[in-house]
Amino acid sequence: MTSSPTKINFSFTHIVILFLSLVILLYRDFLYDYRAQVENFMGYWPYQYQIIFYETGDFKYDITAPANLRFLGLITQYLIFKTIPCLELSYINIIPAVGGRVVVEGHLHPDYVCATYSNALMNYLSLCGILTLMFAYCFNKLKLNLPETIISVLLSYILINHLEAFTLDRITVLYLLTIFYFMDSKKISIILIILAALVNEKIIFILGGFFFIRYIIDGNKNFKIYFFITLLSAMINIFIFILYAKILNFGYLGSDNPNSLYNTIASEGFDRIKMMFLTKSGYSNAVVPILFCISPYLINLKIKITKLEFSKFDILIPLSLIIFGSGGGGENIGRYVMHSFIIWVPLLSCQIYKFLKDRYTTVS
Repeated sequence: MTSSPTKINFSFTHIVILFLSLVILLYRDFLYDYRAQVENFMGYWPYQYQIIFYETGDFKYDITAPANLRFLGLITQYLIFKTIPCLELSYINIIPAVGGRVVVEGHLHPDYVCATYSNALMNYLSLCGILTLMFAYCFNKLKLNLPETIISVLLSYILINHLEAFTLDRITVLYLLTIFYFMDSKKISIILIILAALVNEKIIFILGGFFFIRYIIDGNKNFKIYFFITLLSAMINIFIFILYAKILNFGYLGSDNPNSLYNTIASEGFDRIKMMFLTKSGYSNAVVPILFCISPYLINLKIKITKLEFSKFDILIPLSLIIFGSGGGGENIGRYVMHSFIIWVPLLSCQIYKFLKDRYTTVS
């Protein structure tokens, strides 16, 4: 028995039920990521120290710009830190993460574990939020059928592994997906785009590329306001950065010269991109994720999908993120391009469904 999407209303109540169900079902993900973070299983940027900075005011724990200017994730972590009881794991070997101005001086701050807990819980809730909202987005907004929607959610769960589970990647993607979900409501989407300046510069970069393609290249005037609002958000983001790093002189990470602008893309970007093809980690951390990101547009040359509105030029979005990602280091290129997955995962899910359906029909 199959259900028709036109007869099912995936309401707010359904969204809440799905979210809570995922929170319960996937709890092992939270415990694993929390333990890996506390034991510093792999290197990551220590956003939990910013929570300690908020709590103490000690600039030793300030993680420097631009990381400390991504306010939505940091404030969310701090609210969790202040309101939700801290769960401390048993049998752990605490190995502190170090980055920015943070120097561990022989002992941990008493709030370190609970600040890490708030980071891990925020990322876990963001994971469940992404999966829930992806279902609602594909089903309610894109009008995909139930199998295509489920495939989109499964692909999202798989591809999220290419993002960092210990930083602000997940809440960034969740916010970006929220913007796309409310794109049919001009007032809400405009507010969300402006506030993206307080969330993460990657959102602005992705939206800038998306709206440039829709408005400038494809000539769709419906996206004109979104394109210019994204430019406004970018200017606000830049102003905040300059205000903090230059005018207030609190400094920032990533500059070759303390007195110069953030310019590692210009000085090291090409070498980092070149190293993608010269090392095993380059293939794992960059080349393979890039292939995932562009594959739907290449597959569409063979398996045509007409039920979705997309542009063949959308392939430029993940490709442009290669350049943007090179500023964060060669090992980060793959996760930068994977921030775009909410744009092309619905297309890929439709292609997979069409392929399986055609193959099953042919065999039958």
